[in-house]
Amino acid sequence: MQDQATSLDELDLQLVNALQIAPRAAWSQVGAVLGIDPVTAARRWARLERSGLAWISGYPPISPTQANAFVEIECEPGRGLTVARELATDPQAMTVDVTAGGRDVLVTVNTPSPEVLSGYLLDRMTRVEHLRQVRSHLVVRAYTEASRWRLRALDHDQVARMIREADEAGDRAPGPLSDADWTIAVALAADGRTPVGTLAEAAATSTSTVRRRLARLIANQQLRLRCELARKLSGWPVYAWFFARVSPAHLEETARALARIPEVRAVTSTAGPYNLIIAVWLRSLIDVQELETHMARRLPHLDIVDRSIVVRPVKLVGRLLDKHGYATGTVSLDTRSCP
Repeated sequence: MQDQATSLDELDLQLVNALQIAPRAAWSQVGAVLGIDPVTAARRWARLERSGLAWISGYPPISPTQANAFVEIECEPGRGLTVARELATDPQAMTVDVTAGGRDVLVTVNTPSPEVLSGYLLDRMTRVEHLRQVRSHLVVRAYTEASRWRLRALDHDQVARMIREADEAGDRAPGPLSDADWTIAVALAADGRTPVGTLAEAAATSTSTVRRRLARLIANQQLRLRCELARKLSGWPVYAWFFARVSPAHLEETARALARIPEVRAVTSTAGPYNLIIAVWLRSLIDVQELETHMARRLPHLDIVDRSIVVRPVKLVGRLLDKHGYATGTVSLDTRSCP
């Protein structure tokens, strides 16, 4: 895909912000909040999606047995992009970044069980060529993740109206996932606005059943959708990862404080040499150092051990990206078995 756009207008940014809050909101609702005709809202979104500038994807369904990890990879010289592109074809490799720093490739791995995770780490990785070293960090808890990150292009009233559209109360007692649930989730991972009728056909069930299952999955946070925007168009073109240690006594309060920093996209506790891994979007490289300084002053128990800058995003939650960060295709996020 060509580098065909350098900026989006204010209405485009507001549209993306609205869909970040309520990814499946009706175009009538989006149009009312933005003050435009529903047809105009739908047409603008179709243009953004068709051009790979913005898209709505989703995570694999969340279950009590889920097992995730961050995988740091050191490659033979000049082989980082080759390795990243190979791993990007794996459903379990949810996000793949080529980075500068203490690792050449960073992979976020998502699996439905410890057995699938161990198979991916111990079997799949042995078949990848050009690797020098692989380090895995098992995820303990996500304090915030990128589906909650916002552009802040809407005013307070507009945000409140979209939140009312998105607000659904779940019973917070998620049940087991059926094959139909998985079919719905995998379809929405490719296109978060897939019509209910299409989902019903894929799941071989009725539209009323799909509506009921989808409402339950979203309300109970077993299914999370996210509206993404090509990072270079977001106003925060620099993507960095921080690897930190915090004493166990202060881990909870530190992680929650980090999650409230506007530039932070994700905060995850892990079992490994780092017990916190933090993803941020920033406006410039200088801001990487300034943010680190800010965090050190504000959070005295936080020790940032290492950091990496993403030089080429290859995959973002199942969406393949070109060198400009524009979406070019999807990889199924049906993670139930190893490749």
